[in-house]
Order: sequence, then structure tokens, then C-alpha cells
Amino acid sequence: MTEKSIEEKANEIINERLEEDRKKEKWLFHVSFSIILMAVLGTIVTADSENSVTEAIILRNEAVLYQDKATDMWNFFQAKSMRETGYRIANILNPRPEFEQELKRYQKEKIEIEQKAKRLDEIVEERVKASERYYRKHHIFRMSGILVQVGIALSSVSALMKKKVVWYLAISLATGGLVVFITAFLR
Repeated sequence: MTEKSIEEKANEIINERLEEDRKKEKWLFHVSFSIILMAVLGTIVTADSENSVTEAIILRNEAVLYQDKATDMWNFFQAKSMRETGYRIANILNPRPEFEQELKRYQKEKIEIEQKAKRLDEIVEERVKASERYYRKHHIFRMSGILVQVGIALSSVSALMKKKVVWYLAISLATGGLVVFITAFLR
């Protein structure tokens, strides 16, 4: 009876150890799987971050091009104003019907040119604002990516140290990164 008790006790201890090892293996599987998910999330965040900064650069470049066009249009407006002033002075010094016609033509042309120039200025402003939105979004995505990357690193450390608390911290950071990403994405 004593031998059976020792054998039963030994089996019990062996089974407990095997169960502990299975739990550790299961936990390590979860850690590994979470690292894979975080890596995928990190890749998505990085891609969107790069897309946002690219869009910001493109919009800023478009703003510069439209600004050049607006500047040209305002210069054209100034040239028309100078010609109109020349005809106005000529008409004061020597009134003639053709001077009056030229004055009316320049006034009409100036109105059209001014409208085009103002529209181009509006486009510049729109592009600059959109560029700034994308650039802010890029920075938020980068912060999200950093949180996810730290989560990956801490998950790896938790597996090496076999510390669940570190893994929980890693999951929290990666989840925070996901929330930041979703918030920025929906803006």
C-alpha cells in the first residue's frame, strides 16, 4: 500500500508538471500569435502613415503650382490695371471715344482676371489645408505605429522572461496603438 501511494504521488506530481508545461506552451502560443497580429497591424499603420505623408506632399506641391498660377494671374491683373490707368490718363488729357472703349474693355477684363485669380487663391488655400490634415494624420499614425512596435518588443521580452504581466502591458500598448490608428483613420 505504501508503494502504491508513492507511485500515485509520483504520477500526480508528473501530471501536475505536464499540465504546467501545457499551460506555458499554450500561453507562449498566445504570445506568438499576438506578436503576429501586432506585426500585421504595424505594417498597416506604417503603410497608411506613408500614404498620408505622400498625399500631404502631393497636395503641398499642387498648392505651390496653383500659387504660381495665381501669382501670374494677379500680375496679369496688375498689367491690365496699368494699361487701364494709361488710357484713363490719355482720356483725361485728350478725350477720345476709342479711349473710353479701351477703358471699358480693361475694366471688364480685370473683373474676369480677378475672379480667376481669387478662385486660384481659394484652390491654394484648400490644398494647403488638406495637406496639413494629411500631415497631422501622418504624425498620429506614426505615434500609433510606435505603440504597436513597443508592444511587439515587450511581447517578445515577456516570452523570454515568461512574465505574463509584461505581455499584458504589451497588449495594452498595442491596443492603444490600434485605437489611435482607428481614431486618426476615421478623421
